[in-house]
Amino acid sequence: MSDKKIKVRIAPSPTGAFHIGNAQSALYNWLFARANNGKFFVRIEDTDKVRSTAESVSSIIEALKWLDLQPDANLVRQSDNLSKHKILLEKLIAEKKAFYCHHSQEELEKERKEQEELKEPPRHVCSHKNTGQGIETGGIIRLAVDSASDRIVSFDDQIRGAINVKASLLGDFSIARAIDDPLYNFAVVADDSEMDITHVIRGEDHISNTPKQILIYEALGLPIPLFAHLPLILGSDRSKLSKRHGGTATLDYKKDYLPEAVINFLGSLSYTFSKEIISKEEMIGEFELGKVHKSGAVFDVQKLNWINSQHIKRLPPEEFRRIIGRTDLPDGAVPLMTERLEKLSEAEEFNYLWQEPEYDKNLLKWKKSSLEESVEMLKKAEQVLEKTEFDPQKIREALDNLSRLGGDRGLVYWPLRVALTGKERSPDPVDIAIVLGKEETLARIRKAL
Repeated sequence: MSDKKIKVRIAPSPTGAFHIGNAQSALYNWLFARANNGKFFVRIEDTDKVRSTAESVSSIIEALKWLDLQPDANLVRQSDNLSKHKILLEKLIAEKKAFYCHHSQEELEKERKEQEELKEPPRHVCSHKNTGQGIETGGIIRLAVDSASDRIVSFDDQIRGAINVKASLLGDFSIARAIDDPLYNFAVVADDSEMDITHVIRGEDHISNTPKQILIYEALGLPIPLFAHLPLILGSDRSKLSKRHGGTATLDYKKDYLPEAVINFLGSLSYTFSKEIISKEEMIGEFELGKVHKSGAVFDVQKLNWINSQHIKRLPPEEFRRIIGRTDLPDGAVPLMTERLEKLSEAEEFNYLWQEPEYDKNLLKWKKSSLEESVEMLKKAEQVLEKTEFDPQKIREALDNLSRLGGDRGLVYWPLRVALTGKERSPDPVDIAIVLGKEETLARIRKAL
């Protein structure tokens, strides 16, 4: 294994949106490949004909493109390999390593209930594999597992260490619904072998599948890859992240977050890097599969927001303008916004920087004064600003002098803030005035009056 070029993959099922957990799995696979001069592939597991959709495939492709986790080869579709799956299934049946199970659903359900009552692990030990009845075609195909064996299926998880499972506890598990309709555990083994995958890096919910897949590898006489099982992403109640916790689809985050921030956040959820704000390229230099955390991490939206805010602050002005779709945004407005944004969609809250605000006139009223008193002070502010050079320090001095004469700083600054922004909360109105310029500032004050 050590002499082979490392090849990894993600294999999402196109039966819904590309989950944020899939995105983290893609990131860790991508990082491992890049850190070891390996290859990263994407395989669409679309053998579920009923639930698989073209829309889901498109969302997977779009999400990976947005995150810039592009595969090193064209997309592979599991459904393209069905003819190869059939050949391998026929081989196992011919070698009596697999057989047809003709038990009815009622019989299987009865067996399950009996095992439940006896507090035994659920498994099907099929009599058809020994009677010759399993040679007949039609029905579910099962892998023949020796229920009397004391064999321990072992594998060295690259994150969790040694994992051991008794083969007899697996029973004769199903590997295909029919000769041309393979189930997940069989298809994934066949496809990973076909793609020469060296490391299978996936969520811990697949740990129970791994012993079964090892037995299939052995039955087919194929080399077994190394396995690594990533911790699950948890909701605030420490259960597996789901829709009840909020957005789980990766593309749900596209309107609010920079892809670099999402990558930074997902990477740091289950790995301790040398710093909190880190690029993908820096992650590559530090990433070691064995250092991935074993326990699940809570998806903390507040932490994601903070990471996103730090990446927004680092954007070049031209890039920031392009992202928010305001290419004509004045230079001075960029830091005014980037220093305050947590989400990209919040940029619209600063729309007064590029368009005249609209508001109810009563908003001009300072809380300690009447509307008339507030308007009167705004008139004085207009007169002062007309005569003042538009320099931040000089504007502030002029307005502070006015507030000392009026006895109330809020009475000066509140109506001015509203006249310029139409909002109760905003950055310092002096900073806004500088961005707008003297002519536009006075025009908005006159409109307010």
